[in-house]
Amino acid sequence: MYKINDIVLIKSAAGPGIPPFKVKLLERIERETSFDPAYIIWRAKLTSQQEADKLRKVWHIAFQFPDKVETFVYETNIIKLLKTDG
Repeated sequence: MYKINDIVLIKSAAGPGIPPFKVKLLERIERETSFDPAYIIWRAKLTSQQEADKLRKVWHIAFQFPDKVETFVYETNIIKLLKTDG
């Protein structure tokens, strides 16, 4: 459903206290395991300096715009597609 370079709104896997934020999807990674159901994670990067600053200052997540903004997100944590590259 989602593609590389899509901009999506995600919820944090850390819990509902952290507000949703936008990321650009960079790489799709499918994981098959023998003990858990298969799942999809995305290598992604934050798109907004304001969001990166807020996540760093308020929740002490070590983002530093524009160089240190990569993260991984579960596809199940994507709330909605905001912009597609196609």
